[in-house]
Amino acid sequence: MKKPPIYNPIEHWTWIDALELKANDYNPNFVLPAELELLELSIIQTGWVQPLLVTKDLVIIDGFNRATISRVNAWKVPACVLDISESERMLLTIRINRAKGSHVAFKMSEVIKKLINEFGLEKSYVARSIGASLKEIDLLLEDDVFTRLNIKDHKYSKAWEVKKPSK
Repeated sequence: MKKPPIYNPIEHWTWIDALELKANDYNPNFVLPAELELLELSIIQTGWVQPLLVTKDLVIIDGFNRATISRVNAWKVPACVLDISESERMLLTIRINRAKGSHVAFKMSEVIKKLINEFGLEKSYVARSIGASLKEIDLLLEDDVFTRLNIKDHKYSKAWEVKKPSK
């Protein structure tokens, strides 16, 4: 196993007004209202146990739901500012979210298409970077995958949640 990098962003966190933070436009994560309430309770009872990850322009990489709760309550949030490319931010968001729980497959499809078609990343690199198989990546790259597949009976990995986006 490799050692972590010498530079660790957690060593340079700062407090930021939650109202200054901006959402990213690619996060495939979805949290139900009951879980948001649980997250709020956790912050109130335990305090901040994990900083948000943001860009220099204060776009949220990780911590959107904590930021949302903080905006409502007019809280400041602990944050680590990362200087990484947009494609690496997208990969990091997916990696962190998959490690935490579920993803909305429709949004994942959009993100994977952007990473490969617009940023020119190799499918194998994207798969490795987010813990997916090449078969999953190929599935997400198909335009009609969700109409062609019998979604109710399709076997997704446990990190996936099939949910149609609201318009």
